Amino acid sequence: MASEKQSVLMEHTLQELIYRNSGIKRRKLTVLALITTHLIGMDSGLSFLRRISGEEAIIRFSIEEDVLTYISIEELVRVSQSDNWIPQHSLTEKTLSHADIVLIPILSFSIVSDILSFNEQRPFVRLVLTALLTGKTVIALKTGTDPYHPLWRLKGIDKGSNGLKRNLYNQMIQLKNMGINLIGENEKLPNLSEKKTVINKEAIRYFHQQNIHSFVVSEEMIITPLAKDTAKELNITLKFE
Repeated sequence: MASEKQSVLMEHTLQELIYRNSGIKRRKLTVLALITTHLIGMDSGLSFLRRISGEEAIIRFSIEEDVLTYISIEELVRVSQSDNWIPQHSLTEKTLSHADIVLIPILSFSIVSDILSFNEQRPFVRLVLTALLTGKTVIALKTGTDPYHPLWRLKGIDKGSNGLKRNLYNQMIQLKNMGINLIGENEKLPNLSEKKTVINKEAIRYFHQQNIHSFVVSEEMIITPLAKDTAKELNITLKFE
C-alpha cells in the first residue's frame, strides 16, 4: 500500500507542476470506477469512461466477478485507457482516500437495491456507503435506473407497468437523497474545476528528492500544517500567491 500511495502522490504532484508551467490551473481528478452489469448492457457506461479518461480524469477501476462473463479485464483496460485495476477484495478505505470521485458508470438493479438497503456485506456497497458518510463525491450514470431513458426503449425493456416504472424512478430519487449525484452519459464530471490540490508532507519530501528548493502555493491548493513544517525542515521555500 505504501508504494501505491507514493505512486498516486507522485502522479498528482507531477500533474500540478506540469499544469503550473503551462499556465493551466486545473488538475485532473482520480476517479475510482466500480463496474457492474445491467440488462441494458455496459456500452453507455464504458463509453462514458472512455470519454473522461485522459481528458478529464485518471481512471482506476474495480469490477465484480460476474462482469467477467461479459467482458475481459483486457477489454476494460483498453476501453478505460487505464491499467490501474484494483481487485474487488483489495478495496479498502485507503483505496478510497486516493480517489477524488467514486463513480458507478453502470447502475445495476442489484447495486441500487443493495445501496438502498445498506447491504455493507457487498464490497462495492460498503465502499459507496463509506464514501457518502465521509463526504466523498459519489457519482452514478442514471441510465441504469431511469426507466424512461431512450436506451431502455432501444433495448426493448420499456414495456413494464406504470407501477414498476414508478418504483424504479422512486429508487432514483432515493439515491439522490442519499447524496449520490446522478448524471447523464453526455454530461461532464461536476465541479471539476473547483477541486483543490492538497499538498501534504509526502509531497514536500518528494520535492526535496527532486531537488526542488521552492514551490508556489496557489489559490487552488491547500497546504497542510505538517507540510509547512516539513518544508521548513528541508529548507524548501513556499511562496504563497
